[in-house]
Amino acid sequence: METLDLTTDIQPVTEFRANTSEVLESLKKNRRTIILTQHGRPAAVLESVEEYQRKLEELRFMKGLVAGLRDIESDQVVEGEDFFQILKSKMADGK
Repeated sequence: METLDLTTDIQPVTEFRANTSEVLESLKKNRRTIILTQHGRPAAVLESVEEYQRKLEELRFMKGLVAGLRDIESDQVVEGEDFFQILKSKMADGK
């Protein structure tokens, strides 16, 4: 996880408006998230599409891990050999 750099990652929305192209180019190049402020308060978060997509994939992966851990905790798991036997049986039955 990236660390927030208070000197570059927080910008007033007026600065963003004045330098939109440069800020967007920086987002693509540096892969950092920018927090826009309005009246000195956080107002929005900007990041490149690639970084956003990466975070979505990471979140999806983490949700899968959590679901797996919950299955383990609730004893909703099948041993590997048993799983393959069930799979082979279903494939043989055409299901």
